[in-house]
Amino acid sequence: MSQERIEQRGMFINGEYHHTDETFSVDDPSTGETIASVTDAGESGVDAALESAERTQSEWAAMDPVERGRVLRDVARGLEAHVDELAELATREIGRPIGQSKGLVANAVDYVDYYAGMTDKVEGETYPLTQSNQAFSRKEPIGISAQIVPWNAPVLLCFRGVAPALAAGNAVVVKPSPFAPGIILKLAEIASEAGLPDGLFNVVPGLVETSKALTTDSRVRQITFTGSVSTGQIVGKAAVDQVIPTVLELGGKSPAVVFDDADLDAALDGAMKAITLVNGQVCFATTRIFVHEDVYDEFRDRYVDAVESLTLGPGSENPDLGPVISADAVEEIDGYVRSAVENGATALTGGRPADREGNFYEPTVIEGAADDAPISCEEVFGPVINLYSFSDEEEVIRRANDTEFGLYATVWTNTLGRAHRVANGIEAGSVMINQYAGSRPQTPFGGYKKSGLGREKGMQAVEHYTQQKTINIDIAGDE
Repeated sequence: MSQERIEQRGMFINGEYHHTDETFSVDDPSTGETIASVTDAGESGVDAALESAERTQSEWAAMDPVERGRVLRDVARGLEAHVDELAELATREIGRPIGQSKGLVANAVDYVDYYAGMTDKVEGETYPLTQSNQAFSRKEPIGISAQIVPWNAPVLLCFRGVAPALAAGNAVVVKPSPFAPGIILKLAEIASEAGLPDGLFNVVPGLVETSKALTTDSRVRQITFTGSVSTGQIVGKAAVDQVIPTVLELGGKSPAVVFDDADLDAALDGAMKAITLVNGQVCFATTRIFVHEDVYDEFRDRYVDAVESLTLGPGSENPDLGPVISADAVEEIDGYVRSAVENGATALTGGRPADREGNFYEPTVIEGAADDAPISCEEVFGPVINLYSFSDEEEVIRRANDTEFGLYATVWTNTLGRAHRVANGIEAGSVMINQYAGSRPQTPFGGYKKSGLGREKGMQAVEHYTQQKTINIDIAGDE
């Protein structure tokens, strides 16, 4: 690609783009070609972003909450007007099929609207004391929130944290993934054009040193992170050192449980979504599918046939599956699959990198992997599904829970009591019954065990961006 076609992108601070000589490149995963050169903010960029946020945040916090809500609704309308542009940019950076990208951008608008309606509903409580002594609490903004956003669903995951933070009266400094910084920069630009005060939504692209500078600065009063367990542990330690709250959404190894009385058509559809949604590159992907022995053979055969019919291609062509994010990701996915096969499992379909240009891996269905095999226990983050047979409830609950993760699960059954028993027994932050992705802005989302800390979405998210103050008044002297 010629230098003229490589976009030049800066960091977004105080409503403007800024450039430095330090840059990194962004590649199109469909071709491997460089599509952008992006400013690496580094320590100096982080300092400028935090200074901007600090100047603006107190004025935003003092604004009438109703007016803050109006501003956020204007931001939502701005996003609506740019859905196609944002979807195309996301697809170009991460390879996601364009139809999926449009749907997720539209969903992100819902998050902004939801929290815009919550600005005047962040309420405190009163406490019964004596006749002459009154006590009440108020929830105040926490200050500056540092938000580290992943590449796989950048628009939705950005506003999942940014919207409640802004609604509660805070400023944000967002550090996007090096794989997909352009889309986050565009979001901040759109928000600024829609009327969000400059300095409230700053974006500092960069590599490891930029993340370190942001998470260790004393002006940051809260950190939100979505990503791997290993990086989340580093972020969590930085938050502990600063003695500030943090929200961590980390990995997953989510089970799907299909009983013999399930609607197999619906369960198969859910299993297909698990493999096609960003090629399984989502934290809640149900990559372990446990199927009752009485319907296992039928489910397996129908599922393999469906997977073999999937199309691969660049996201702009709207295939069923786009590329995975990088050549390193292809190699890592293939390592898990080859290890499983070498140890007795069978690849019923797929099982190798696709023979084409770009970072493509064939959609893969694995049968016969041991429950303690790496492919069964670790987050593969690719289009790989493991099938297992089970015989009874107690067994499948135990096996579903036999992982260090606990983010998400799906249960497929038409028996109401069984649905409740299994949902209650599975150790996961979210359990879907007879649906795959049923999560909404109103419903809290987060993990058990090593899948994370805290809850995003819903009213619960606002708690992470506020601090509670108790005020006690002696009114006896008024008489």
